[in-house]
Amino acid sequence: MITGRLLAKLGILFYILFTLLPDSSTQVLQFPWVLIAQVGLGCFAIAGLLNIWRKSIPFYLLGNGLDWAIAGLFIALSLSTIFATFPAQALWNSLIAFAFFVAIYVTHNYLHSGSKNLSASPTTDRGQARSPLQWLLTFQGVLNVGFILESLCLWSLQTFLPKLSELNQINLLGLNLTYDFSDIESRNGSPLGHQNYVAGYLMLALPLLIGLAIAQKGWWRKFWIAGIVLGAIDLYTTNSRGGSIGLVLFLVFGALVLVLRSSLNRWLVLFTGGGAIAVAGGLIALNPRLQASVVSLVNLPSHFNLQSFKGSSELFFRAIAAYTGWQIGLDHWLFGAGVGSAPLLYQQYRPSWAGREAEIMFQLHSTPVQLWAELGTVGIVAVLILLVAAISLFAKFHFSRTWHANAEAQIYTYSLFGSLLAYGAIAITDYQLDVLAIAGSLTIVFASLAYLGQIHTKDLVVLGNYRLPRLWLSWVSTAYLIGAIAWLAPVNFAWLSSNTGFIYLSKARADLEANRSDAAITNLAQFQQKLEQAYSLTSWEPYYAYQLGWNLADIGLQNPTLPQAKELQQQSLAWLRKGIAANPNNEFGYNTAAWLSLAESAYPQAEQFFRRSLELVPAKRSLSFGLGVSLLRQGKMEQGIQAIAHEALNDPIFMTSPRWTEPQWQPLYPKAMAELDRLYDRMLKSSPNPSLQASLQLSRAALHWWSGNVSGSNELKATGNPTAVLLAEAIPLGMNPTTTSTTTSTPNQNPQLDKIKQNPQTPAEMVVSAWLNPNLRLKLLEKAYAFATRSLPDQSSALIVQALSDRMDRSPSLDAWLRQPLAVDSPLQLRPRRARENFGIISRHIDGPIPLDFSSIQENAIVSTFFTDLFPTQGTL
Repeated sequence: MITGRLLAKLGILFYILFTLLPDSSTQVLQFPWVLIAQVGLGCFAIAGLLNIWRKSIPFYLLGNGLDWAIAGLFIALSLSTIFATFPAQALWNSLIAFAFFVAIYVTHNYLHSGSKNLSASPTTDRGQARSPLQWLLTFQGVLNVGFILESLCLWSLQTFLPKLSELNQINLLGLNLTYDFSDIESRNGSPLGHQNYVAGYLMLALPLLIGLAIAQKGWWRKFWIAGIVLGAIDLYTTNSRGGSIGLVLFLVFGALVLVLRSSLNRWLVLFTGGGAIAVAGGLIALNPRLQASVVSLVNLPSHFNLQSFKGSSELFFRAIAAYTGWQIGLDHWLFGAGVGSAPLLYQQYRPSWAGREAEIMFQLHSTPVQLWAELGTVGIVAVLILLVAAISLFAKFHFSRTWHANAEAQIYTYSLFGSLLAYGAIAITDYQLDVLAIAGSLTIVFASLAYLGQIHTKDLVVLGNYRLPRLWLSWVSTAYLIGAIAWLAPVNFAWLSSNTGFIYLSKARADLEANRSDAAITNLAQFQQKLEQAYSLTSWEPYYAYQLGWNLADIGLQNPTLPQAKELQQQSLAWLRKGIAANPNNEFGYNTAAWLSLAESAYPQAEQFFRRSLELVPAKRSLSFGLGVSLLRQGKMEQGIQAIAHEALNDPIFMTSPRWTEPQWQPLYPKAMAELDRLYDRMLKSSPNPSLQASLQLSRAALHWWSGNVSGSNELKATGNPTAVLLAEAIPLGMNPTTTSTTTSTPNQNPQLDKIKQNPQTPAEMVVSAWLNPNLRLKLLEKAYAFATRSLPDQSSALIVQALSDRMDRSPSLDAWLRQPLAVDSPLQLRPRRARENFGIISRHIDGPIPLDFSSIQENAIVSTFFTDLFPTQGTL
């Protein structure tokens, strides 16, 4: 018994650790934190197993139908794993769920270890002993307050104050930028790593804190009230819509409870409750994200279709996730595709109409959708059993005499059910059951409700009363635990090996930068050995093969003087193929292999990889261009031009790239524009969507102007777009004011331009004002660049701003400044490499580096910084 309790206490320490550990939701995706998390869950698993084996001690089941729900979920997880598309990943995630099921029973049995009736331990004053339930809920409340304090401190120190300081420095340039919660980087995601996770945790925490503040007295009550106030502030800093809705639901629930159950004056209760709901509603109404969502829903056309969500990027994002999850579920309707399969299958089922929105996801942003996709009908039935059991338990409490006689039990019951109700709101819009802190909180909520239910409904089910089932369960559980440990051992060894390999990789890259070729080759060989070892242990895991393939190729391409450069590129293709074999539904592998094949002059092979990439993500930037290049290199001119035109249709700004002034591409530009015009004609005739038509007309007008079409200026003005109209009016400005004295220059005949000259408001207007005010040119361009990028001036931006000013000084007209070819070495010719920022999160591993695409990108800084809204991305084909 002592061993079991010690293991349970160790498990609690790990729970505290992963609740308060900064970025804990992502830290568990790297070694050694992933192993530490397994040890913590293993403590609960072994403690539960020891409790089952000790036949002299009663082992309490949950009762009130909750055991049937747990059994149903266990069966659903087992069947979905057996029939999963990716069984190894499904088993990995199912083992975590099983450990939390055991944790519920361990926590529940701990509650039975003390007094049998909560009424024996009423609200404690100083000196009175607490019941196990009171200890557990007080512990959870203290942890919640600690979480809230840490969250606010980390957000203030790491996000709010630095961002505010940066904005103040930017505003010294004459701007008036304010702190903007619509910027995801400004929201509070500490310490869990994402603002929705923090909001989800707070939905479970705040109702409990309110219950504790009501149930407990003295300085504890003051402590809980302080935690509630800070928690409300913390929730606001997350700017979470789901959290806001959850808070309102809880307040409505609380008001109903007070009206129906409280002995206080009902008018006072109604006034107070209504005021609280009104204040919360007002705060939500001031939430720009929620406002945008409501407006988008209200403005949906009467003939609804999923593309109607395009008016709101975030609603469109979730519509794509819901549609994809629904399609996955339809194809795996009985048992689901397996837990953890959503990110692996996502791109295969992602709709073509999604365009460039939500190109990849690691979860489907809705718990019901996620469960349907991964557990199928069996999983949904199990969840429905859980909901029915919970609702039934809630009703049973109200028919219990002991519960009615115990005010404290009522307070805890309502606060715990309030937590579930509030969290249910955010669960509809997000999936968070894989976050250890949230899963742990739910464990405590369900274990506590089950205990209260057994005490007050007298539905006590003790496994010790049934000798044979307990003996059978003991042996089966022991065998299962041994099997799980045996299966996890090579997985953890592979993770450790890869983690060590990435250390060697970082050393190899540092050696290459320092021109230590011999040391680099040695460290690179160690990296290969460690990653190959990891792959041999878990060949079902595409991450190791992809990291090997990408890193070998990147080092080979970036260091062509290395003796092994060619060999590294050849090896990388082989490893990329292995990654593709492990998961054939991921665009990254095909994309990387395609560009690498192109570099190796394997044009037919590159074409095949590009085509498969486009099947998965049709509007992905650079893919249609890469396909066009591979076709052109094979002599397929017409098909190549068509592919490049499709690239420009989806990403019109591509046609402003400096690459088109290069000798090998210059002759192809008119052909690509002609084909693009044909595509525009076809789309404008066939599309009934006014928004899409306006977007097509704007990008077409902008490209006509950019390519020198004489009608371009008039087309821009006809679109009605503010930036397009500004540009159309500014283009005729032919004389460079630098050649004219500012005191004798002829005033503009355009009142709008005169206004912009004196008081520009947007980055584009500041650029035009810089042309009209040569004496303020450098300052205005610096201001425009800071506004457009929302970043402080640094050495890199100073070079760009100076190049903008020098080019403007030399240009005979504003039109020439905008459209004249850039010099090859100009700072205005940008060559960025697009990073796969979420590659580690999607892969559920973050030990290795973030890959960069091999596609060749060339951008015009003038257009890409100040005039991107003239070239709206279509993402239509």
